[in-house]
Amino acid sequence: MTTDEQIALVRGDAAEKRPTVRVLAAAMAHTDCSLARLALAARTDLDHLCDGTYFAVEVGQDPQAFQRGQMFECRVKDKGYAGLIQLLREHADFPLADVRIRNLRDGALPNEEGLRLRAAETRQLLKKIINKAPDAPNIIDGAVLVCTIAGKRAYFEADGLAAATGGQIHAAEIKSFPITDGQCDGDKLGAACDQAAWYILLCRMTLIDLGLSPEAVSNQGFIILPESTGLRPTLLIQGLADRVRRASRLLDSAPKGDDIVKTSCGCQFPGEGGDPQERLETLEAMMDKVGTNYRPDCLQDCGMARLCRGRAHDLGLVTLSGSAVARYLPGVRTLDRAADLAAGVPAAASEAYSAAALMRANAIYEQVLAKGEL
Repeated sequence: MTTDEQIALVRGDAAEKRPTVRVLAAAMAHTDCSLARLALAARTDLDHLCDGTYFAVEVGQDPQAFQRGQMFECRVKDKGYAGLIQLLREHADFPLADVRIRNLRDGALPNEEGLRLRAAETRQLLKKIINKAPDAPNIIDGAVLVCTIAGKRAYFEADGLAAATGGQIHAAEIKSFPITDGQCDGDKLGAACDQAAWYILLCRMTLIDLGLSPEAVSNQGFIILPESTGLRPTLLIQGLADRVRRASRLLDSAPKGDDIVKTSCGCQFPGEGGDPQERLETLEAMMDKVGTNYRPDCLQDCGMARLCRGRAHDLGLVTLSGSAVARYLPGVRTLDRAADLAAGVPAAASEAYSAAALMRANAIYEQVLAKGEL
């Protein structure tokens, strides 16, 4: 059986989801969820599998946010990329003269063949940049990078790759959420940084494939945002080394070839049609076999999050309290078990650290109660 046939077998009648950089960035937050990793490898769209049930979630970008995003991107690239060039000069020592821009979107076919051709041209342009060819661009708009996920090539379209001074390549990500007085939505900024980290990793992989040094790609990413409620762009320089390492680990851990079928434990994702209750039962049986790891932040980007949350409530999992609490309680699976350990119940070896911390916290709490300060 070919890899494509294995992937199709696990995906079943569920919709296919092309692994865009947005999808990969979201997957970085769920590396400890076996079901999420399997869905990524099998290119399965989880967004609508709970439709028609209590656990359905609303997915998709708000139309107004999408329109704002398009308007802001046009502002950044208007008048021959004047806004982008000015930002790069002010914040990233971009050369004052001899700006050479290559827009790979111009005239490109809007299909996979178009992506393939743009990926080939991106490779050639990156080679020119590294070799400091006289006609090498210092801004590439719409670069397409490639990697293999579960044995199948996937194409990823970048907002921009900018080669600043000394031939150092930076990934740029354009987002329309605002920054006001130096503050912006932390979750959205984190997601943008994750996407830029993927571009850095994929660009380095391309250079390695070309026999060139991956060190030419900077760990610093350029995040371009509007200031306040207007559309005047500004640029944040973000260090992304840790996120690049996380992305690399995720890519390495994705099931490959025959591993996809083994990881699925003989399960198959259900299609979006048919009886919703039967679909729900199939999903729950699959989750029991494959395994999940719910956290509150799953609600931001996973179509299965409400179902996982319901199951987590039934089991009283520690992860209901958030990622921070779960990190402080290694080895402890449920809140009931945490309460028992705090009360002094003997701990297993894997619970020893958490048990000691819980007992200390419980002793302090009892002292406060005894003093009548609560």
